[in-house]
Amino acid sequence: MDGLIQPGDTLLMDRAGARLTTEKRIGEGGQGVVHVARLNGAPFAVKWFRPGPGSEEMRTSITALIHRGRPPHPAFTWPIDLVSSGRIPGFGYVMPLLDPRFVSLAQLLNQDRQPSFRVITTIGRELVDAFAALHSAGLCYRDISFGNLRVDPAAGEAAIIDVDNIGIDSGTALVKGTGPFMAPELLRDEAHPSTVTDLHALAVLLFYLLMHGHPLFGVRADAACSWERGAHRSETELLMRNFGIEPVFIFDPGDPSNRPVPGDRALTWWPIYPEQCRRVFTRAFTAGLHDASLNGRVTEGTWRRVLLALQDSVYDCPACRADLFHDPEQAGQRCWNCSAPLPVPVTLKLAGSLLVLSAGAVLTSHHLNRDRDHRTACAVVEPDPRQAGRVVLRNRTDRSWTVVPDGEEAKRVAPGQRLGVRPMRIDFGPARGQIRAGEIHGLG
Repeated sequence: MDGLIQPGDTLLMDRAGARLTTEKRIGEGGQGVVHVARLNGAPFAVKWFRPGPGSEEMRTSITALIHRGRPPHPAFTWPIDLVSSGRIPGFGYVMPLLDPRFVSLAQLLNQDRQPSFRVITTIGRELVDAFAALHSAGLCYRDISFGNLRVDPAAGEAAIIDVDNIGIDSGTALVKGTGPFMAPELLRDEAHPSTVTDLHALAVLLFYLLMHGHPLFGVRADAACSWERGAHRSETELLMRNFGIEPVFIFDPGDPSNRPVPGDRALTWWPIYPEQCRRVFTRAFTAGLHDASLNGRVTEGTWRRVLLALQDSVYDCPACRADLFHDPEQAGQRCWNCSAPLPVPVTLKLAGSLLVLSAGAVLTSHHLNRDRDHRTACAVVEPDPRQAGRVVLRNRTDRSWTVVPDGEEAKRVAPGQRLGVRPMRIDFGPARGQIRAGEIHGLG
């Protein structure tokens, strides 16, 4: 194809002066193509741009990203260097090659068997942390959407691709976003892409991730899609009206005009989540639709707290084993799947968090040190091998804990040792906590 690189081409890195050899094509879009490339035997990826309007602006923008360096989060596949060809005009850039363990987020959500609640909330938090790092660097992504995100559900990791969309907060941009994710003020052409517009797109993405639907596509938007009596409107008109000019949240407590269409999966998922989570989404798609500011939109810090609380509240139904969220604000919870009344779970109360002690739960470094290290396990909850339906807490740190079970003498729990879960006070060293009794039986 004219203006595009082909397998076997040699490309020159601008700053490093090294040569890469292109291999198979692994992606193609409106802007250009992506190939695997080899540098001294090591695999990388090269994105090559089709010549055309905006090419020089894109070159300038990517050069600035290269000089600035990647924000302090590993999710971004950041450009390493510009590349050029002696055979064809134009340019591209070289970047790390994405590991094949990553799949598209849309593919993950379309699977018949959905990932566990712990996986979903971990992926959500990873994405929130990544965009928080980007925004803290004075940059915005401009095009948060399914097409630019990859995830590894097994590791709970995210990868953010197409970083050439990134630019200075509120600066002029060649890319403004993907329609259904765009903030109302962007659709109305009243603002440039910014952290504030990214926050709307992030809220839409998280709603899809947790609720499996679009927060603004309800019966009113669906009716506008009708072909009857000349009522059909173009996709652009639909986007502008329902997401730009007159957006209404499908669960808006004060405006029922745009409730979910019958059969919308959001109808099933919305009541499954705790009240705190639903409150934050309601704020994002009521006040956040009309107040395009950091005060009006839900920030990453708030989303991080919501997602951590969700992850810490997972347990399962004793009757049918369905994944559940414990909602401390809701008395008399019933299982969303089988309607059985639910026991109040055993919890570990720490400063700033409440961890449900169900099998598979992890007490992280962040729980004890508030250091945002969510991957280092300080303790794990395991089924009790001696008694079905009960759990133990295994010490995964290198220090002993001091525990005082109710009605018992103080004890030491050495590294690697298991602790039978029952009401007690625990001194972990950097933090102290208290295990509170729920109805312990049935918590496996």
